Amino acid sequence: MKKALFFLLAVCTGAATNVQAQTQADTSIILKLPADVFTVSRLKEKLVELAMNNPSIKVLDTKKEITHYDENRAKAGWLNMLTAAGNLNEFTIKGNSNNSTLYPRYNFGIMVPIGNLISIPNEVKAAKANGRAIDQQKEGEKLALKVMVLRAYEDYAANKQLYELQLPLLEDAYNHYKQTEQKFSNGDQNVAVEGLNDAYRIYNAEMVRKVNLERDVKQSKISLEGIIGTTLEEVLLHL
Repeated sequence: MKKALFFLLAVCTGAATNVQAQTQADTSIILKLPADVFTVSRLKEKLVELAMNNPSIKVLDTKKEITHYDENRAKAGWLNMLTAAGNLNEFTIKGNSNNSTLYPRYNFGIMVPIGNLISIPNEVKAAKANGRAIDQQKEGEKLALKVMVLRAYEDYAANKQLYELQLPLLEDAYNHYKQTEQKFSNGDQNVAVEGLNDAYRIYNAEMVRKVNLERDVKQSKISLEGIIGTTLEEVLLHL
C-alpha cells in the first residue's frame, strides 16, 4: 500500500513539475495592446489600411487595367472600318496623254461595314460597363476586408484577455495542489489520497483550459496577420 502511494505521489509530482514550466504566459502571443480609445482606433485604421493591400484587391486592379485595353481595342475598330481602295489604269501609269479619254484615271473609296456601326459602340460600352462593375466589386471587397480584419482583431483581443484571466486560476490550482501534496508527504491526517487526487485533477483541468486558450490566441493572431500581410508586432512597433 505504501509503495502504491509512493508511486502515485511520484507520478503526480513529476507531472506537476513538468506542467509548472508551462504555467508561464507565452509572451509571443500576449502582446501589449493599446488601452486608450484614440490609440485603439488608430491601430484599427492601420490594420484596415494594410488589409487593402490584400492580393484579392490587387487582382481587381489588374482586371480594371484590362478593361482599359479592351476599351481602346474596341475604339480602334473605327479605324479598321476606313479602308482606302484605289486603282491606276495602264495609261495613267505610262503617262500617255493621248488616252486621256479613259476614265477614271484613278479612284479611291471608303468601305464601311454597316454592322460595325452597331457592334463597335456596343463593344466600347461593354468595356466601360465592365470597368464600372469591377469598381463596384472592389468597393464590396474592401468593405468585406474591413469587416474581416476588425473581426479578426476583436477575436485576438478577446482570446488574449481570456488567456490572461485564466493564468491566475492555473497558478492558484497549482499552488493548492503543491500545498496538498506537501501536507500529504508530511503525513497530515487531514489529507487523504482522494484529496491529493482531487487537487491534481483540478490543476490538470486548469492546465487543459490554458492549452486550449493558448491555441485560440495563436490561431486568431495567425488569422489577423494573414489578412494584413505582416506581423502584429511590426504594426504595434510603428504605431
